[in-house]
Amino acid sequence: MQEMPRSATLRTNSLRAEQTAGIPTTIKNPQRVAHRRTELIEVATKLFLERGFHNTSIRDIVRACSFNIASLYMYVSSKEDILYLVAQDLMNNIASELTRTAPVPGSPKRSLEVGFANYCRIADRLRRPIRLLYREVAFLPPEPRANALGTVAEVVSYFERIVAQGIEAGVFRNVRPRLAALDIMMVAHMIALHTREVREITDLETYIKLQTQMIFAGLLAEPSGAGKAARKPPARRAR
Repeated sequence: MQEMPRSATLRTNSLRAEQTAGIPTTIKNPQRVAHRRTELIEVATKLFLERGFHNTSIRDIVRACSFNIASLYMYVSSKEDILYLVAQDLMNNIASELTRTAPVPGSPKRSLEVGFANYCRIADRLRRPIRLLYREVAFLPPEPRANALGTVAEVVSYFERIVAQGIEAGVFRNVRPRLAALDIMMVAHMIALHTREVREITDLETYIKLQTQMIFAGLLAEPSGAGKAARKPPARRAR
């Protein structure tokens, strides 16, 4: 099998020390461990996307890496460890990119509009890795699966804070902020999970516009007195 081409300089993976504490390594140099695991993440992501987790073997991964199978086991102990690294790195990158979208001061409505639009674009660009995460993360053991999915909480919390601020400011209705944030995240994930159906309906920017309108239809508070005016009985016709 021909070796997969690699760039001369690998990017640095996003994994924090506490996120990989459960993956054993015999190497004492943290920079070397990070470098090798970054290569594993890049190679394994490509192979898992092409073949699926179960149809990709450890030997397939090693053949596409710059080191042998004995060296691989110095950095991970199983294929599930590699899947965990892939899932955690993806979620870290998604959460990091979203949280760089700064809220608009004094405007929860505009903050939600901008944040949702940017997250939809992230989901569109990373739609294949996101589908991979949904499809394969169930094969992780319970603890690493919980750790990987726990990073999703950073995305949910980003939208939850905006919704809570909007409720406090009287801009949004008194809904449950965390539940609303979960809904918002899943609407964006539809771009990745149902790409074909979404594209048959509309393009990305129109999708963002239409879904933003629907989100606000459920969130925006009625202007003061608007509800009473809407419920005012019609005037009786003079006889």
